[in-house]
Amino acid sequence: MSVQITATLKSAILLLWGGLLWAGLCCAHEIPWHLGRVDGTQAAPSAINTAGNQPGPHPVVVAVIDSGVIAGHPSLEGQLLPGYDMVSAQSNLRKGRSSNFSPEERDARCGERLLSGAFRLHGTEVASLIAGNGVDGVLGVNPAAKIVPVRLFGACATSRQDLLDAIAWSAGLPVKDLPDNPNPARIINLSLSGGFATCGEDLQRLLKQVTAKNIFVIAAAGNNFQKTLQEPANCNGVISVGALDAQNRIAPYSALDPRTVLYAPGGGPALSGNAEWSVNKLKVASYESNFIGQDRPSSQYRGVGTSYAAPIVAGFISLWLSHQPEKTVADFLNEINHFTRQVEPVAACSACVPRGLAGSHDLKGS
Repeated sequence: MSVQITATLKSAILLLWGGLLWAGLCCAHEIPWHLGRVDGTQAAPSAINTAGNQPGPHPVVVAVIDSGVIAGHPSLEGQLLPGYDMVSAQSNLRKGRSSNFSPEERDARCGERLLSGAFRLHGTEVASLIAGNGVDGVLGVNPAAKIVPVRLFGACATSRQDLLDAIAWSAGLPVKDLPDNPNPARIINLSLSGGFATCGEDLQRLLKQVTAKNIFVIAAAGNNFQKTLQEPANCNGVISVGALDAQNRIAPYSALDPRTVLYAPGGGPALSGNAEWSVNKLKVASYESNFIGQDRPSSQYRGVGTSYAAPIVAGFISLWLSHQPEKTVADFLNEINHFTRQVEPVAACSACVPRGLAGSHDLKGS
């Protein structure tokens, strides 16, 4: 009984701390341009306007299936739950799956394939957009959310079975020869694209199981320069996310497809002018190499792509669910007009009716 009481008190303290942190950060420190403003000045045209929304009392777990997360970043302190390295032995430089969810080492090689620095840091940056704690100005959409990091890719080619297992494990479904996930996700973020042009039966069958558990699956539309959606964004039940620049225009690199559910800030080249959003990139928790080649944590405006737009949506949905945990994917889609604004259409897709995430001032009762 005493253990249960301790765990309950710890959870309550963490939630209180998250709320106080948010209240302090939103009013006294730097707010990334994509979250909007609280001081009455003009926000970026594509800002999601959640800067004044404090997280609710209900904890929300988000699985980030990606390149892994470097746990020691100050902007992610207190935000990570136990995760898993889902890369199977034949593609894993560590020779097998394990609870070590960190990315591969800098400049790791798989045969002739070199792991790029940007690829390696991708998962850390994505996680920070969802749940960054505000240190060094890296503030997630919901700093009270908790991240389950799941490593799916590295220097070697990614296996389809590893993707299926990663999704299943994140959702709390059993995966052969693996321990159960002790913290099943309510939201799964997939900042990846490039599978089949039509959702495969194996993936669609799994996603049907996952969404039947009232789990939200968010997927990047892809950076394919106005081509149609590929897996996993083209699968039924997935909330597909395209990218906007700071001026609320669809980014030219973003996939363009009538099935794209909504768009969110993904940035791009710097814009002209002196507005704070002219940087047109998302501020993320990242790393750089010091003079002897070691990782040094940094906070940089470097996030560009639908991979970064997707976690903005995942973070927003986690913020919404923290107030209304009973809500379903169907509820979100039914209420989507509460959360979106019009986006300028693109002539290349006459059937597209693009909607940009615009947040809500009343997440408690929308």
